[in-house]
Parts: sequence; structure tokens; C-alpha cells
Amino acid sequence: MKKYTNRWPWIGGLLGALGGFLYWHEIGCLTGHCPIQSHWQTMIFWGAMTGFLLGDLLHQLAGKRMNNYGDADKRNL
Repeated sequence: MKKYTNRWPWIGGLLGALGGFLYWHEIGCLTGHCPIQSHWQTMIFWGAMTGFLLGDLLHQLAGKRMNNYGDADKRNL
């Protein structure tokens, strides 16, 4: 079985979840009328999704950059 090497999205997701929680805790929504910012569960979810997508984007950009310079093996990302 091939080892799963694309761990950057998962690291980004964990950092995004932490960032979402810290954003809710420090800034958040004081009135409770903000549908996303007023609950810690939604902020963690959206932070994790944003971090996951940014981590995947960075992984793809780094892979394409390595392929352009010939430092990585030829594969489709």
C-alpha cells in the first residue's frame, strides 16, 4: 500500500481549527446575531476548512515548483 504523503492539508486544517477557536474566543460576536462568529463550533469548522484548503493549495504549488525545476518526480498533482 502506498504511503499517504500529502499531510499539508491536514496540518493546515488543524492550524485553521485552532485559529478559528482563537478568533471566536478573542474577537467573536458579542451580540449573538452573527450566524458564524457567535458559536465556537461553526468557527472551528470554517477555520479548519479554510486551513485544509490553504494547506492543499500550498502543497500543490510546492509540487509544481519542484517539478518545474526537476527536483521532484513527474506526477500529476
